[in-house]
Amino acid sequence: MTNTFTIRRPREGRHNGQMPRCRLARVTVLSALLATGVVSPPVAAQPTRTPDVHFVPTPMDVVEAMLAVARVSKQDRLYDLGSGDGRIVITAAKRLGTRGIGIDIDPQRITESRRNADTAGVTQLVEFRQADLFETDLRQASVVTLYLLPALNVKLRPKLFAELRPGSRVVSHAFHMGDWEADSTLNVNGRSVFYWVMPSKVDGTWTLRMGSGGSERTYNLRLAQNYQRLTGTATAGGHTLSVDSARVVGDSVIFTLADTTRGAAGSQERMRFAGRLNSGAMAGSASGGAHGSAPWRASRATGQ
Repeated sequence: MTNTFTIRRPREGRHNGQMPRCRLARVTVLSALLATGVVSPPVAAQPTRTPDVHFVPTPMDVVEAMLAVARVSKQDRLYDLGSGDGRIVITAAKRLGTRGIGIDIDPQRITESRRNADTAGVTQLVEFRQADLFETDLRQASVVTLYLLPALNVKLRPKLFAELRPGSRVVSHAFHMGDWEADSTLNVNGRSVFYWVMPSKVDGTWTLRMGSGGSERTYNLRLAQNYQRLTGTATAGGHTLSVDSARVVGDSVIFTLADTTRGAAGSQERMRFAGRLNSGAMAGSASGGAHGSAPWRASRATGQ
């Protein structure tokens, strides 16, 4: 982002090049106060601690890709952690009408960001705060953007899971999140962009009921969750079924049950379940079984 500033020469008063007496008197008094310590000289704002990373601006083509992959819109609240000169927040506001907050511990970057927002005409949509990103409340964010370092991303990860709502999106320029595998990865002119959707918590034991062929079949579904990936088993009629190809994206849940008890001899009947989590229950439709598609619903087992 390039900003052009015009410096205008102050208008000279009609004093033959000399300072007016009233101004000279004020300067003399201020000098005396400074000398005696009554008034302290202005001190530039300093970071509350040493910044974790040195500011390196994200190229604009990467900024645009980050906003596009997260499908940022006017309805979002975007938080940029380590916001630098504010270009991600400002670009989202100017092009998409998105409200955003930039967080940076360096006061120079905050001053620069506010000036850039004023130049772009988006001060009514954006806010820049000098703050520690690890101490910033993220509960209002629907999109979080990052350009930090791998170790900082991993350190930030528990906070993202603790404070962001399921379905919130996280986008990182250049660096991953350790063993939290990205939902998608982009290459933008040689630069990586990692994208995640915060998953709902669905691990535990569920009672799943599926209507099929005019009858209802009940499964005892046990799910283990590692970020957005799911593993588990389901039991029905004394038989154990495997759970595979399972994942959760926001509040959407997808998994497959392989049932050897209902297919032809020596084959598996694979049923694909897709649904959503809502108010602690899951519901959707299943397909691929002998009876075509069928609705299903699941509730958490008693005691969970």
